[in-house]
Amino acid sequence: MSAAADDDLRQALVDSATGWLAEAYGLERRRRTLAGSGFDRDAWREMAAFGWFSIAVPEELGGSGLGLGDLAALMRTIGAANLPEPVAAVAGVAAPLLVRAAREPGTSTLVGDLNGLLAGERIVVLAHAEPASGFDRSVVTTRAVRDGASWRLDGEKSAVEGGAQADLLLVSARIEAGIALFRVEPGAPGVTVTPFRSLDGRALADLRFEGARLPADALLPVAEPEATIDAALERGALLTMAEAVGAMEVLVTDTVAYLKTRRQFGQPIGKFQVLQHRAVDMQIALEEARAVVDLAAEADAGDPAERRRAVATAKVVGARAARRISREAVQLHGGIGITEELRVSHLFRRLVVAESLYGDRDYYLRRFQDAAAA
Repeated sequence: MSAAADDDLRQALVDSATGWLAEAYGLERRRRTLAGSGFDRDAWREMAAFGWFSIAVPEELGGSGLGLGDLAALMRTIGAANLPEPVAAVAGVAAPLLVRAAREPGTSTLVGDLNGLLAGERIVVLAHAEPASGFDRSVVTTRAVRDGASWRLDGEKSAVEGGAQADLLLVSARIEAGIALFRVEPGAPGVTVTPFRSLDGRALADLRFEGARLPADALLPVAEPEATIDAALERGALLTMAEAVGAMEVLVTDTVAYLKTRRQFGQPIGKFQVLQHRAVDMQIALEEARAVVDLAAEADAGDPAERRRAVATAKVVGARAARRISREAVQLHGGIGITEELRVSHLFRRLVVAESLYGDRDYYLRRFQDAAAA
């Protein structure tokens, strides 16, 4: 497929998502969703019908066979609409893990899980972070021990996005050979799911496993599971920053429009040079974030060390831009900028959360340093 055809396909994907979100998922529907469980299953099935969850899945496994750049373009649209559902966690993190495992022989159950995910009938998420791990992905104290023909799982996972709504959990645990991934049903005996909300309203959950019994085939046949999990979380970090770019685009647009219409001393406040300079600084920060996120999305298929450097750059520069743009948007709107009626306050909270999802600025500065030294 030519580059022009690729661009046309990506634009068609973005246009269809933008149209549906504007028509069917406005601020009122979002408020209803957040007032309930924080998850709209009917909307989720509609997203599946648009093919959102199949973007990064190979065609031979029922997907579209597109790339991370296409999924990142969709996530920008989702960020602009402030969608609360865990699209990145499912389509960008869990789906590729299932793809990796489903390619092995004798994994018909995992193929069925993947098909259910693509159809929007099964919500599958990765549960990796733990209460004591901070952002250190190598810290896994959850343990799985052989017990006859089954496994016994004990431990805790924290702040799992989509964990309260998940139909299937991909849980990292330590075994004798190192870290492994397990297929865990959230309703199984010994599994406790405690839902809560993040600052921006998205649904999270803490998980506890107390002697949870897993069948022998619950162990996912994934080679190099630790590196595979790390790559999945890198995709999550990148897609989170793509979401953030979409939110930043809206904040810059709304702020510039407000400066042109809000009047003080008989003229639009945008006539004041100091406010013009602040608006320009917002635009510069946005362009920087957009550039590094786009670069990281296209670097995914390249050298792993280069990919880590690119994602770390996107996270650090993107988080810095998110902080500057969100604060300026609120300040330049004045008191109305923190009201529930204006989307500025909602997007502000989304960007605050995006800064630390999958690792904060300091964590990614260290990752960049490590990747550069590799």
